Amino acid sequence: MSILTSLNILNRARVPTRNVLSVAAFVSSLLGMGVVQAATLDNISYSTLPGNQVQIRIKLSEPVVGEPLSFTVDNPARIALDLPGTTINLADRTHPIGVGTAESVVAVEAEDRTRVVVNLARLVPYAVATSGDTISITLDAAPANLAAASAPAAPSLPGAATGASIADVDFRRGPNGEAQVVVDLSAPDIGINITQQGEDVVVDFAETALPDSLDRKLDVADFATPAREIDIFRQGNGTRMIIRPTGLYEHLAYQSDNVFTVELRPLTPVEEEQLRKDKFTYTGERLSLNFQNIEVRAVLQLIADFTEKNLVASDTVGGNVTLRLKNVPWDQALDIILKSRGLGSERSAT
Repeated sequence: MSILTSLNILNRARVPTRNVLSVAAFVSSLLGMGVVQAATLDNISYSTLPGNQVQIRIKLSEPVVGEPLSFTVDNPARIALDLPGTTINLADRTHPIGVGTAESVVAVEAEDRTRVVVNLARLVPYAVATSGDTISITLDAAPANLAAASAPAAPSLPGAATGASIADVDFRRGPNGEAQVVVDLSAPDIGINITQQGEDVVVDFAETALPDSLDRKLDVADFATPAREIDIFRQGNGTRMIIRPTGLYEHLAYQSDNVFTVELRPLTPVEEEQLRKDKFTYTGERLSLNFQNIEVRAVLQLIADFTEKNLVASDTVGGNVTLRLKNVPWDQALDIILKSRGLGSERSAT
């Protein structure tokens, strides 16, 4: 999508009651991010796999370049894939499934892209893969009982590298007292999942080996940051890192090439109270995003499409970002993305 095409689309979509979102970033094409040039969506099929998994296959007329953008919405539960430059060549755009948690697949064409939506009974871990002209979505089996459902699931992340490993782990104190845990990865596409368990920040590196020399605990209390201890160890076929904090803090994770950073920023009591208040100011529809090393411009375009809001952007942004956000309002997701790249936004009504 060129600059002119983007602006034309925004102008055509403008209506008096819709907000216009001006972002200090450039939203343009999704080059290299699952782009299919002048392709058609020719077939959607599914099959069951061992372990009660379900695999949905999306066949296109042209080979897929890169991995398609995907995101999830918790309520109603669904997975969405965006296929830029693709039109629909299907007799029926709705395909019922009714196997496991997969209920149906719907293809919708809008402007210069096609969105494929997988409707689910409830969200389950999934993986997206491409092979030639075919995209496959593999859904994990639903928990067999409530006990299994309450147990934390192992990360099942798209883009996990084969033979991946942790190359190094370092700790730094930022200029404003931030705790920065810097992890050197053997590849930029390692699957990473971040959760907060109690006060601890837990980072799982899927299918990633840990050298014996890095299997250790780091006591970093003397650095006077919000982190007091970092524990990194093997967990199943992957690696887990637990950051144990002290005091008031907020955390942020970002990635540039092979370097993944988790940052804990200290908060004053006033800032913490303001942060609590801010959490209730987000009113957008909730969604989950899980992207590995994706172009910022591509994520902003996805959010603009998801919200159906006009987005006017400058041409000053570059670089990639890694996102792992679960069930957050879209406006909060946008704020997190902009903050991670040092960008700002203004909203106005027209």
